[in-house]
Amino acid sequence: MDFDSSDNSNAHLSGKIKTQTFKQLQLERFLKEGKVIPASKLAASKEQELQRAKEFEASVEDEQRYRSKTKPRPGKMPDNPPLTRERFEE
Repeated sequence: MDFDSSDNSNAHLSGKIKTQTFKQLQLERFLKEGKVIPASKLAASKEQELQRAKEFEASVEDEQRYRSKTKPRPGKMPDNPPLTRERFEE
């Protein structure tokens, strides 16, 4: 069976063919599923994380400053110690 171009004389273009490499298809799928985030959103999320860390450090300093100003009451101390903040690690 030899290919002869004259046999395909009645072939017409039916539309644009979308071609993608496997990496492009995989990246598109990951973006839809939310497994991968674009670099622009990554920079914003890093900035947000830095802001949260700064706010946490400031709140710790405020809490320590407040505790140093207040003095414990003389007399009977409660059995449970006062609550303190600790950094949440995922």
